Amino acid sequence: MIAVVFWFIGMFIFFFILYNVIQHALNTSEMAKDLSEIKQLLREQAASRPTPPPPAPMDLTDIREAYDRCPGCGHAVQAHHPVCPECGLRLT
Repeated sequence: MIAVVFWFIGMFIFFFILYNVIQHALNTSEMAKDLSEIKQLLREQAASRPTPPPPAPMDLTDIREAYDRCPGCGHAVQAHHPVCPECGLRLT
């Protein structure tokens, strides 16, 4: 039983050291340095970009008109009608 506990502790230490060695190798590689430079350039570019203006408020009369007229024939319809009573166009 004690041998199993020591084996688990040894495996934990082994994999901990292996993980740190691999992380160190990745963090000090040329590719990691290039990626860090690219991230920094993208952050600077995003910071220098002006913020877009807020969107203009929607004109609700245009939306209401879209629901008040049939797109096929222009006949007046109510919003809850599934089909146009004039031309039979499906509105849903």
